[in-house]
Amino acid sequence: MKEIKPLMLITILCASSMMAFLAVVGPIIRELKLQEWHAGLMVALAGVAWFILSRFWGKKSDFYGRKNILVFASIGFFFSYLLLALFVNYAIITPPTIILSLSILIFTRVMIGVFYSAIPPVSNALIADKVEIKKRTSYMASLGAANGIGMVLGPIIGGALAIYGLAVPLYVAAILPLLAVFILIIFLEPNKKIEKTETSVLKFFDKRIRIPMLASFFTMFCIVTSQVCLGFYILDKFNISSIDAAKVTGYILAITGIVFIITQIIVSKLKNINPYSWLLIGSILTTIGYFFISFISTKIELTLGLAIGVAGLGMVMPAFMAITANSVEAHEQGVAAGTVSASQGLGIIIGPLFSTILYEINPTYPFLFSAFLFSVLTIIAFLYKKGL
Repeated sequence: MKEIKPLMLITILCASSMMAFLAVVGPIIRELKLQEWHAGLMVALAGVAWFILSRFWGKKSDFYGRKNILVFASIGFFFSYLLLALFVNYAIITPPTIILSLSILIFTRVMIGVFYSAIPPVSNALIADKVEIKKRTSYMASLGAANGIGMVLGPIIGGALAIYGLAVPLYVAAILPLLAVFILIIFLEPNKKIEKTETSVLKFFDKRIRIPMLASFFTMFCIVTSQVCLGFYILDKFNISSIDAAKVTGYILAITGIVFIITQIIVSKLKNINPYSWLLIGSILTTIGYFFISFISTKIELTLGLAIGVAGLGMVMPAFMAITANSVEAHEQGVAAGTVSASQGLGIIIGPLFSTILYEINPTYPFLFSAFLFSVLTIIAFLYKKGL
């Protein structure tokens, strides 16, 4: 598949853009005199957009072509992010009312969620279109590695540039999806004409994709819990300034991003392992890692626990994507990928709201609950694999 490299590059750019904001979200919330649950609400509503529209984008890409949808979504992503950067720049200099700050932050994050929600499922569907079944886990792991590179670059952008002001990383990050637009236009093949058919549309709770939907939901719940709570956890656990917390958050996310990349590379090279085996091993590691985070006392221990958990997620993600692609017919690839991506959106909705409520009770509870979820997935994966 010759388009895998440009597809990986746009994944890097868009993931970097998303992660750059998450490295500074905690300090921005504190600077604008908002509360922790406001951050949860902001990310959750973006998840509503993801949940509602992922299946929509996947279905539309089945009809109108993967490239057309990817270009359109990337343009919308750029403008939404630019608006967010402009507002944060204004708000830091001249703080508006809390209601106005919260309203605009919610609006811009929702719009970012609207357009970004198209990129993962349509990219996965494009791989499913052009790659044979036995190689799909490998190619999707390659795309996952690209996402991991974005996880590294994004926090570096957010953490390092934060010393120049909390809005600066957002301006830089807003440019990245615009670069993705040009890459898509130049390097992806033109869309083939796709005839609309009367074929019945795959149902949301189709039994063929229930396990990947559950794994997808748990994975995104765990990721968003880390992203939303990590900055606050560092601020409260180590009693450091907002700017220092942004830098530490960025560095820890960058290190775990490297772990994520290495894990994905390993998965992509070991082509003969069944995706259900990766699902089981990844679930066990994620359980161990997030349980360990709850008992840390130093930054090194926090980084280690998160690295173990992320290594597990690096195995789980390509596993459930490959299981999805291998479970449906060719004409269902877009809508199936969108449906599983929608369950990630559900994780984004529930994750930040539930985890920030847990955080206010006890800062360790969000991480303990994430460990519990993956212990459940470990049992499910074990039982299913045993029955194969």
